[in-house]
Amino acid sequence: MTRPWYPKKSLIKDTSCTPEEIKEIVACSTYIDSFIEAESVRSGVPKEQLMKQVREHLEEMGMDKKMHVIRWMGIVFLKISFMMRIGIFVNETAILKLKEQMGKNPIVFLPTHRSYADFCVLTYICYHYDIELPAVAAGMDFYSMAVVGQRMRETGAFFIRRTIVGAPLYAATLKQYVRTLVAKYHAPLEFFIEGTRSRSNKSLPPKYGMLSMSLMAYFAGEVSDITIVPVNFSYDRIMEQILFAYEHIGVPKPKESTGGLLKALRSLNDHFGNIYVNFGTQISLKEYLKNTNLVTNETLKPTSLQQLTPEQLSQVRDIADEVVVLQQNSAVAIITNLLAFVLMDSLMKCKALHYEELLLEVQWMMEVLRGLGASVYEKDIENSLDRILVVHHKTVALDRERRLRLLTGDLMEVSSEVSAKMKGHILKAETMMTAVPVIQLQIYINPMLHYIMSPALVYVLVKRGSTNTDKLANDYYRLRKLLKHEFFYIERTEKYILNKAIDYCKQHHVVINDEGTLRVGDANRMQFLLEWALLPFLTTLMLCLDVIIQMRRCEHKQVLKLVQERAEREGRHPYCLSLESSANCLQGLLATGAILKLKNGSDSIYEVVPAAMEKCRQLVSSVLPEINTVWGRNNPVFERRAPLTSRL
Repeated sequence: MTRPWYPKKSLIKDTSCTPEEIKEIVACSTYIDSFIEAESVRSGVPKEQLMKQVREHLEEMGMDKKMHVIRWMGIVFLKISFMMRIGIFVNETAILKLKEQMGKNPIVFLPTHRSYADFCVLTYICYHYDIELPAVAAGMDFYSMAVVGQRMRETGAFFIRRTIVGAPLYAATLKQYVRTLVAKYHAPLEFFIEGTRSRSNKSLPPKYGMLSMSLMAYFAGEVSDITIVPVNFSYDRIMEQILFAYEHIGVPKPKESTGGLLKALRSLNDHFGNIYVNFGTQISLKEYLKNTNLVTNETLKPTSLQQLTPEQLSQVRDIADEVVVLQQNSAVAIITNLLAFVLMDSLMKCKALHYEELLLEVQWMMEVLRGLGASVYEKDIENSLDRILVVHHKTVALDRERRLRLLTGDLMEVSSEVSAKMKGHILKAETMMTAVPVIQLQIYINPMLHYIMSPALVYVLVKRGSTNTDKLANDYYRLRKLLKHEFFYIERTEKYILNKAIDYCKQHHVVINDEGTLRVGDANRMQFLLEWALLPFLTTLMLCLDVIIQMRRCEHKQVLKLVQERAEREGRHPYCLSLESSANCLQGLLATGAILKLKNGSDSIYEVVPAAMEKCRQLVSSVLPEINTVWGRNNPVFERRAPLTSRL
């Protein structure tokens, strides 16, 4: 971190603007001036006072860069990485190719958001490869952290509020600030298109606000092109995996604070394995849009006053959707994912695998994912497996007979303080003891499910009874829509994805084509994998259907609690206890018209649409896999190591 550093800039101009100059350009822009003029007339507030507020907003959000702070923060990052025994693997070919192309137009990094470590890792990679450190959009949670917030600002972070509703002046200032960063600043811009960390480790539907602000510079003709770079992070072990598991079942996340960070550092003195960073296929905005829509009514206005047209907003949404798909395609299947699949399969069969069997199962799973189009980063399975068992020693272990076991935690009694803050149903201590490790396991299965989901839906649709392609397609699209918030997809490409999935199933004897009729094949091993991969999501959907049909009219929070309570009572897959999964299923039912959403103050109320609801229930019940698995301590794959009782 002490070497001379001469980074390559993303946008080379005759003069480079400093962070302070960027703020001044925003404050003096024609757009802000005209907005203040209109806002003053509307609200009656003097223009001078509004301008003062704009400058206060800029001071709150504005980034800074201090080289001595960057070097010190880099040293701290390396020390923590050594403490966590972290290795970082990068697709070097892709980043060197990007670096070679830099200098002509702005660059926007759009990484997946799986951990707080994401932006630290990407910033360090840019430093390592002599690329100008990106301006990173960060949440206000970090802004309020003593010392840490200011240090983040001085390494290139700018801070944005979670919501800008009801704050038009702040929204206008942020919009102009982001646009100016893209058009005038010499460093890449970085933000998370998902908007928040994915607690499920799956791709979330994109948020369009930041992207629309970023691309405005191109639509207004301020820059000739913008290069969008999707980035995927894959972690052997996510730092927050236990917190995520608890958040799924309703335990609120702890507030970000400097004290909390220092306390958490003690728990990081452990093996966390590797981080795999893959730079996906770049998007040239100019080539993607093919120079369409360059002349609009907006182009008649001065450049700084131009806003996005409805057609351009639609294009922004298309680009955002494409970025999420490219992020998914850049996902690397690593040993943690493979082990999670094999262990969940073992749980489903209620059979603990011996080490030699484990090696064979991991090898088979690797071949399956490769066959489905995934990039698998594994060569020496045995060494990788031995390494990852050390990394996940708190979750999985080999017993004395060298059988792979999933470790259950302590018996946890929920304290009255935590109970009062719980977002869902108060689960029994024994339920939580097995649910938390299973949810942690599912978190490492989820990143690969977009490869498996389409063949799995094809199989369960064929399994309910012989069918033809047209009828299968109709029900397939309905199920995809119901599960859209669980498994992101682009509707316009779904016909191609379905045909590809049917071909895969036929080639691997999952289904057979008998003179135009699709029937179940004889690939039992693969069929079982496809069934259990769908099980938690279809079961959660079924639970949501049953609860809403029974209640007829119910508040959002109450539905989530009742689904959790029923899942626990009926001994369903532990991932069905996930509040996030239930909320996603409710969104799917809303999208298909099975329920209506009414606002009641800050909460939402759902009402049943009887005919549509009955059709959904018939469809889901017809494809729901019948797998009888014991999810309690009687399952031989579970092993309880600690007999002590603790309080949450």
